[in-house]
Amino acid sequence: MDKASITPTYVPPTLKPLKLTAWRTAQWLAWAAGMFLWGALIFKPALGLHLLWNVLIPVAPALLVVAPGVWRNLCPLGSLSLAPHHFGVSLGKRLSKTWRGRLYLGAFLLLIVVIPLRKVVLDTNGPILAAILFVVGLLAIGMGFVFKWKSGWCSSLCPVYPVELLYGGQPLASVPNAHCSACLNCVAPCSESTAGLSPRTAVDTKLGKWVGVVLTGFFPGFVWGWYNVPSYSGWEGFSHLHVAYGLPFGVGGLTLALYLALRTASPKHEDLAARIFAAAAIMTYYWFRLPPIFGIGAPDAAMIVDISPWLPAWSATALRIFESVAFSWLMLGRTSERRAWETAPPKIEEQPTAEQPSGIIAPDLLQGEHA
Repeated sequence: MDKASITPTYVPPTLKPLKLTAWRTAQWLAWAAGMFLWGALIFKPALGLHLLWNVLIPVAPALLVVAPGVWRNLCPLGSLSLAPHHFGVSLGKRLSKTWRGRLYLGAFLLLIVVIPLRKVVLDTNGPILAAILFVVGLLAIGMGFVFKWKSGWCSSLCPVYPVELLYGGQPLASVPNAHCSACLNCVAPCSESTAGLSPRTAVDTKLGKWVGVVLTGFFPGFVWGWYNVPSYSGWEGFSHLHVAYGLPFGVGGLTLALYLALRTASPKHEDLAARIFAAAAIMTYYWFRLPPIFGIGAPDAAMIVDISPWLPAWSATALRIFESVAFSWLMLGRTSERRAWETAPPKIEEQPTAEQPSGIIAPDLLQGEHA
């Protein structure tokens, strides 16, 4: 590729040297852990599956509630998508509002298509999961190579992005932005630096708002339904796809219908209803997930630390009450507190360059009004 056609958009962060070193070290460690996990899924599947599904995933939702900026700074796939910018080889294309809405829909569809596959095959087959993660990694770096900064992947197509928005509306803590020292206006509103964003307001198009509404109402029932699907082993799960998808989608449809009815009946309380449904989704997740983390009512492979022999019989109930109260306070009890995920960097205006190419894929994807 002709070097004259490259439009770098990377600006080194301006954090103090010690803080920058700490974040860079953490990012490299997160990347190394991600690569170790990916390799383990191939060569030591039992270990890789345990580390991913029983260690990382149980912690991630709570982190998205408390400090989503930490995850945004450290996510290995996010760092991978920014690698072309760091090396000055990204085309830095503007992503139009229309296509950002479409990619946001794609992120939501990826999310709800892949999660049921856990019960079918991904909870037990490390190599297949590694192959899927490899494809996702290619998507991430490909979006970073074409589009400006975080617009293509981190704030559009990443399947975790809708969940970040759902759970991260009222973070307990903001952190420095370890990737951006100057705002290049890659998307607006910026997910990192705009306080109070939700799935309904993060992507300012009709499609984006529709995706946010569906996600908000659908996800609590989807989570409940997923936990009530049996786990299949081997290849038998593919003969039960109707169960793996039917139950989460069916119950998700019921909670979506309830959410839409509440929005219609009381438009003034739409924000409150959305926060209640978001809280219900994560409380449902930990209702099922928290006791097994400590070995309560779980097989050996489904726990982080087994302290169940030292716990009384009512421990599971106590843990569920605790998580319900904690998330109710974090997501519903602090209505006056609005924090951004990360510290907002100063904005700069980029000067267009004569060398910037006019586009390499669909014109409406690259041209027109940008987010």
